Amino acid sequence: MGMSIFEIIGPVMTGPSSSHTAGMVRIGMMANRIIQEKPKHIGLRLSPKMRSIYSGHRSDAGLFGGTVGMSEDSPGLKDAISIIHEQGIETSVDFFEQGVYPENTAEIRLTTEDGKIFSVTGTSIGGGSIEILCVDEVPMKLKPDAFHFIVWSLHEADIKKLFTDAELGKIKIQSGLSPKGCSITALSSEEAIPEKIISYFEKSEGSLKLSLVKPVLCYGATKDGAKEYGSLREACHEAELECISLSELSLRYEMQRSGRSREEIISQMHRHWCCMKESVEKGRGENKLLYDLTGGRDGKKLRTYISEKGSISGGIIPVATADAIGVMEYNGSMGCIVAAPTAGSSGIVPGSMYALKEKFGFSDEEIESALFVSALIGVIMDKRGISFSGSVGGCQAEVGVSSAITAAAIASLFTDDCKIPAHAMALCLKNLLGLVCDPIAGPIEVPCIKRNAVGVANAFISADMAVAGIRSYIPPDEVMDALLDVERRLPPELKSGTVGGLASTCTAKCLRKKLGQMTKQDIEEEDSLK
Repeated sequence: MGMSIFEIIGPVMTGPSSSHTAGMVRIGMMANRIIQEKPKHIGLRLSPKMRSIYSGHRSDAGLFGGTVGMSEDSPGLKDAISIIHEQGIETSVDFFEQGVYPENTAEIRLTTEDGKIFSVTGTSIGGGSIEILCVDEVPMKLKPDAFHFIVWSLHEADIKKLFTDAELGKIKIQSGLSPKGCSITALSSEEAIPEKIISYFEKSEGSLKLSLVKPVLCYGATKDGAKEYGSLREACHEAELECISLSELSLRYEMQRSGRSREEIISQMHRHWCCMKESVEKGRGENKLLYDLTGGRDGKKLRTYISEKGSISGGIIPVATADAIGVMEYNGSMGCIVAAPTAGSSGIVPGSMYALKEKFGFSDEEIESALFVSALIGVIMDKRGISFSGSVGGCQAEVGVSSAITAAAIASLFTDDCKIPAHAMALCLKNLLGLVCDPIAGPIEVPCIKRNAVGVANAFISADMAVAGIRSYIPPDEVMDALLDVERRLPPELKSGTVGGLASTCTAKCLRKKLGQMTKQDIEEEDSLK
């Protein structure tokens, strides 16, 4: 199913992490809509790799908050755990054994007042996107952009007989037997589940529990047969053939994918850009970071330096960098930002676009048009199998991708040739291949915030090169494939594991010890030196 452009320029979310905060909220929201029971206790089981980062990324708050009905942009997420405890709900956190599920997987186990237990297991696949893997330990794949009807029953019903052949072509049916001996069936559709099906199970004596699950995402379900682009070459060829821009192609893609109108989609991109502008403005102040490792004043410090003394590098880049750092500091304080495509790289696009608007006087409509270009390239990356999660693909999948789609957006503002943004993306992405994800502790503060600075500089110079006529010797689509290759080859210690890179330094280990986040490898290394 095709990805929405608003999963690239989006989601609008409360920080600090798209995979580990927003994605976890969405898993919780799906659990809330599937289980539909008041909890007495909510227990979590997380991927073992999340042991040292879940607290700093507020993954637990996201999962708990989502389970009681909060969304990824709820201001209350910051205090979700205390709010839940005040409601008399007990909570606990545990971990899976290694290798049981993909990275960034979470199981939510909800116990009701009368002792009933329900569970939902989901995985966060990068940039806030998720997929549900199990309901009450029955394997099934449930998308957050579709309608689902979940049936718990004493016996497996012959559901297919209830549909016409035409209806069966639009509904996916999954079923299995839970460890408790209960048959669980999920009916999924891009459209609302037919009332006759709901009515049938409401009247069925064997039905134990029914849940009608509405989409968690507000972008509309992907329509069957919707056009998808597997390469930039294909997208550019179609744009040239139709004599339209990549921005227009992106808009048409989203219209066809979701069935929503042109006006709705343009309006939503405008809302996302408005949120970006607000995050830049909030980032220009001082923000209290969750762990306060760097003070939350570096963006402001750089802006003051530029205004009072100029800068060594000069021009637009240091200005955009200051705003990018400021947005990241705002994100690190659990402010509301736009992940583009991730929260860990959320400063690059708004910092760059805001600086361009201020210097060149671009209108909001022109900036939003450039954002459509960024979004289309991100959608193509997703189609080619690229992950936007640091714990899956390293920081090249976060800062690297964000820098690359920003370069394409910048270039699109200065040319009508659709091949130039494609080459800007390629030139930019090549520079950050292999960039590791090495947070020194749970918080998304070091080195993530300042790493957005190199993303900004890389985006601007790559756009300049492309607009000047410089081309990537490796075709843009093959550069994307190279990123996917490096994602797969990069060792797990360099993918958000708080083990390798900067996380291996003495300063980082001392910090983790102070925060009570020592990993097994930290302890083993420390013991070997005694």
